[in-house]
Amino acid sequence: MTPVVFSLFLVAMLSVPVVTLISRRWTKARALPAALLMASLAIGMTVAWAGFWGGQRFTVDVSQVASFSFALSVDRLSAFFLLLICSVSLPVILYSSSYIPRHYSGARRDWLWVLLPLFLMSMVLVVTASTAFAFLFGWELMTLFSAGLIVIDGDSEQRRHNIFIYLLMMHAGAAAVIGAFLLFLPHAGNFAEMRASAALMTPALRTAVFLLAFVGFGTKAGIVPLHLWLPRAHPIAPSPVSALMSGIMLKTAVYGLVRFAFDFLGGGPSWWGYLVLLAGGVSGLLGVLYAISEHDLKRLLAYHSVENIGIIYLGLGAALVLMANHAPLWAALALTAALLHCLNHAIFKSLLFLGAGAISDAAHTLDLEELGGLQKRMPLTGAVFLVACCSIVGLPLFNGFVSEWLTFRSFLAGSEMTDLSAAIILPLAAGVLALIGGLAAACFAKVYGVAFLGRPRSHEAGSANEVSWPMQAGMLALATACVAIGIFPGLVLGSLGALTEEVIPGAALPPVATSLSSVLPWIALFVLVFAVGIAAVKRAKKLTATWACGLPGLDARMQYTSTAFSKPLRKVFSQVYKADRTLDVVPADQPYFPASISYRSVRTTSFEKYLYRPGVDAIVAAALRLRRLQTGNIQIYLLYIFAALIALLMFMRWV
Repeated sequence: MTPVVFSLFLVAMLSVPVVTLISRRWTKARALPAALLMASLAIGMTVAWAGFWGGQRFTVDVSQVASFSFALSVDRLSAFFLLLICSVSLPVILYSSSYIPRHYSGARRDWLWVLLPLFLMSMVLVVTASTAFAFLFGWELMTLFSAGLIVIDGDSEQRRHNIFIYLLMMHAGAAAVIGAFLLFLPHAGNFAEMRASAALMTPALRTAVFLLAFVGFGTKAGIVPLHLWLPRAHPIAPSPVSALMSGIMLKTAVYGLVRFAFDFLGGGPSWWGYLVLLAGGVSGLLGVLYAISEHDLKRLLAYHSVENIGIIYLGLGAALVLMANHAPLWAALALTAALLHCLNHAIFKSLLFLGAGAISDAAHTLDLEELGGLQKRMPLTGAVFLVACCSIVGLPLFNGFVSEWLTFRSFLAGSEMTDLSAAIILPLAAGVLALIGGLAAACFAKVYGVAFLGRPRSHEAGSANEVSWPMQAGMLALATACVAIGIFPGLVLGSLGALTEEVIPGAALPPVATSLSSVLPWIALFVLVFAVGIAAVKRAKKLTATWACGLPGLDARMQYTSTAFSKPLRKVFSQVYKADRTLDVVPADQPYFPASISYRSVRTTSFEKYLYRPGVDAIVAAALRLRRLQTGNIQIYLLYIFAALIALLMFMRWV
């Protein structure tokens, strides 16, 4: 029965664009696309539930009626990511049912409802494909539909430039993924055949497959230095689209790497894991450092996606290292932690982007320097945003803590390894993760404190009001999931343990994972009782106005700005930022009594300046030289054709 339900899910998803185009002139039917899409996602959740919790496997093969190999199948790994896609998309679409009509009208609104289900469908194809053609078909559609959703929000020159970079890097990554599939020839059609042929590959060929998959999927995931597109594309998309791209689309790349490295190849030498660990550590540290210096909220959140992908890669790298050192139990813990952080990041990062959309809707800006005092004006948005902040920094009783704690614990297991490299590097990775967590806490203390606390820094922030109830309901659903997994991680850990046992031979979750599930509810109960007591004491006390240091009263200038809050950390890590600063004093000959002072600081990442820029300059220079071949003379063009024909004939004779 499950294949029938899965087919119904796919048909329902595909029907949403058709219904949108048919009903776009009917005012009373404008809510129909959102309702149909949410119903489709609910059906998808039942399929994912059966595959992830029930362990059911099934295949939907259309190769019988097509001239190409196209089949979709669901095992526990694909069911987990299908559950991630459907469960997180459902509240995002509920939020969008109010957000989109408020911000878009006419053709732009209709195109959003046409492209959104197609974008979600492409991600479903990626995680359920069981043939190379189906996977790559969904992979390319995912890039094109996401680019189309970004274009809907505007068509400025800067936006076109950012979309061009996005498409360029996505297709470069896709080329690497295609190369990884082609190395499985002649068994690149079916995943089962690829899995069997991988065991017969030479070590050099297995390494080539892994490296191509690492680069290709790493580009889509946004690991450093392949992250250049991410802070350019995510901030310029509509907020629900940003939530889907950051929360879900990046995880399809993690799925691809897990499918190749663990399922197809079955692990490899230790240096594979060390490479993934290095990419994760660098991405995590630089992602959070770049985020701290940002004042545009969506761009800041985009850099935090780089950081959290780094944390996921740290877990995947640890799992590969532990597998290579014949420690399947601890490898299972590391892989479980990485997969759980995929789900957790999808939930709280989607919530943060939806919260950013709510702030933009109410205050008409995402510049932290112009916000403030929103908690009193938007109490529910402020509360759920605080839940997301606590989750992303890994505070206990929130979902981010569980996955980061399990990642920590898997690192500490490295001290038990007989291999000296693993015994040194894995515990050091725990220190890197701790530093990432501390910097993330500082960053989100800035974000929440500057945006929601204090006094409004602009008239728009001072006149903000709470958003509509569907937007609130979508955010509240995600916040509830953050708390539920944070207190009851056993809801997903058991099935994740079964998943890792299928991927890693001889694996099982160690007791440290199950013991966490029994401890956290008691801690939550204690915290609840303590909070009730504090609230009772606070209620009994009389509140007075904040002391103004003897001044007549407080105003918006008497509080920390986003720039001032992050300045100490930017000073400590100044070698990372390498900002170009300009200080203009007018008149220049009167530094102590100037008429005006202006300060400007521009930060460009070292990767952009020293890695990408020389390559771009070299390509442009080569293209300018090649232009000399285009003379406009038809006789020269005929000579080119003749020379190419002679070269081809000589090549064929030589072959």
